[in-house]
Amino acid sequence: MADPAAASRRAFPRAEVLAVVLIALAASLAGLANGFVQDDLVLIAGQDRIHDLGNWRALLGSPFWPPPYSQDLYRPLSSLLLALEWTVGGGSPLLYRLVSYGLSASVAVAVLLLGRRLLPAPLALIVALLFAAHPVHVEATALGVAQNELLVGILGVLMVATYLRARLEAPAGRVPVKTWAVLGALYVTAALLKETGLVLPGLLLAAELTFVSPSTPATAAHRRRLVPGYALLACIAAGVLLLRSAVFPGRLAGSFAAEALEGQGIGGRALTMLRVIPEWLRLLGFPLELQADYSPREIPVGAGFGLPAAVGLLLLVGAGLAAWLSRKRAPVVSFGLLWAGVALFPVSNVLVPTGIVLAERTLFLPSIGALLALGGLLGLCLEGEAVSLRSRPVLLSASLLGIAAGVVRSAVRQGDWRSESAYVVTTVQDAPRSWRAQRAHGALLFQQGSLSPALAAYDRALRLAPNGLGWRVRNDLALRFWEAGENREAARQLRMSRAEAPGVLDTRHYLVIAYLALGEYPAAMAEADSALARGGAQAVFGPLRALADTALHAGAPPGSIRVRIRAQPD
Repeated sequence: MADPAAASRRAFPRAEVLAVVLIALAASLAGLANGFVQDDLVLIAGQDRIHDLGNWRALLGSPFWPPPYSQDLYRPLSSLLLALEWTVGGGSPLLYRLVSYGLSASVAVAVLLLGRRLLPAPLALIVALLFAAHPVHVEATALGVAQNELLVGILGVLMVATYLRARLEAPAGRVPVKTWAVLGALYVTAALLKETGLVLPGLLLAAELTFVSPSTPATAAHRRRLVPGYALLACIAAGVLLLRSAVFPGRLAGSFAAEALEGQGIGGRALTMLRVIPEWLRLLGFPLELQADYSPREIPVGAGFGLPAAVGLLLLVGAGLAAWLSRKRAPVVSFGLLWAGVALFPVSNVLVPTGIVLAERTLFLPSIGALLALGGLLGLCLEGEAVSLRSRPVLLSASLLGIAAGVVRSAVRQGDWRSESAYVVTTVQDAPRSWRAQRAHGALLFQQGSLSPALAAYDRALRLAPNGLGWRVRNDLALRFWEAGENREAARQLRMSRAEAPGVLDTRHYLVIAYLALGEYPAAMAEADSALARGGAQAVFGPLRALADTALHAGAPPGSIRVRIRAQPD
């Protein structure tokens, strides 16, 4: 590890900072003209409440996703940031792109400065440049709603740097009250930006275990002085969770799990996530192939302990052993691995299931630890030698090749997010076994008037959909037929959806509306009665039944009643 005192005296590395910023921008600017895509369409372009900053009180007390989407996430500062950017930029996607690219470059600079405290300057520069060019970051920079990933990243680096400065440079390793206040402010900000922010104190503990305890004759009294500070962070975490429980009464965890995790206990989820670990390693180490959707058929999630789970367990045990064995001789390796583990914990799905099994944007924070571990490994290989890029042509060549490849792959990937149609086409090419990707492709083909290819795409989606989820595909297909004026075919698809999942009231709602449009009023009344008997809302199905009854007695011809049908989001 680099001498902290020498690091603090070292002149500010202007040239290195400039190089890191330029690489970060080179990896991002290809997406400057991109529009709103995927989640941005709902959370930014389609959400009226963020279009007026005067709604700030409502944003502070509302779930991140608006109804009718699942009300699981509480990210008030993210909502406020999106509203501020909408107001300042007049609703243009350009400002969101500029802010994202600026944040990405800022995190890369922060990684550089932290790396210079822990590593020889040339290795810190390599780590920061590789981070700035890393293709797995594209999803986090391409989506305005993923700016919270970038912000949690920079806040995590700032917290670790602030903590290390106090522990390594202050007399007797004391952490002043003012420093704890700064750490607390950074922490509450991160926790209200994204749930991942809640684990940031784990990064401080990782720094304590790897850098402070082995190198400082810390007494029990010195450690006891840290208790009030960590207690402050624990109180902040408890406060955030209480605030969340006020927004979601009686619930701290999400209300739904990813399809691959549905119905699984902690053991089943652990087996599933063991199969994901090799994908994490691939994306962090060799992100040539990227995709926006990782469905059950894209990730091997079969039952039982098979080869993929065995490989994942081997990697997990290997990482743990490497962190333990390197804690004294190469503490940066140990710290980087612990960082990656802490950052991956919120999306590990073991203790608390989430709505995703794997998403590239969630690897932004873990990638910092992974690259710091790489820098520490390089330092271990060069132990006892003066580390100079000019005198190490192999290291210089390999680094330049990796950085250049990262920039090119990132720039190309940015283009895949330029529009919703480009995103859909790219996703179905990258993830052909994803039922969601096939469904979205079918909807796009419908809009383009390509009926036969659209139906083929929907058929693939039906074959790929997990058991019990085909109704979602059929409901979406019914919407496309409805928009095309094929009401009878829409009703047929809805009847098949109802047969597969009789308890889904949304399907019955759409089917009542379809029967009204077809003039099949007795069938509409029977469907409404069935929905009410299954617990359907009287406010929804009561008026529809009354409308059908009135139309029947009035002899209303087919087509005289037109109610808009819109499929609910997954």
